[in-house]
Amino acid sequence: MAVLNKRKWFYLLAPGVFDLPPCSCGNPETQWSEYEHHLWCDKCNKDFVPAHNGVFDGPIPVMACALLGISFDRFNIEKNCVERFVVETGNYQ
Repeated sequence: MAVLNKRKWFYLLAPGVFDLPPCSCGNPETQWSEYEHHLWCDKCNKDFVPAHNGVFDGPIPVMACALLGISFDRFNIEKNCVERFVVETGNYQ
């Protein structure tokens, strides 16, 4: 059985904003799972690996995403704080 590693951070926006696919039950309103590389479906009460990684499958046009209102800000679970993504530098602060 595969070992599931606990997530250390998650994006503040929901997975659907990044075009991650819905659960196999059809629920598009999934959330970030507590485990890396997984999403959580509250209708099925299960963690699952999405069929693809949406915008994360290729080069990410961060400037275009910013124009569309897509933010890569994240919550750092270990530090218990929000980390803001700076589009101009591509770093978190």
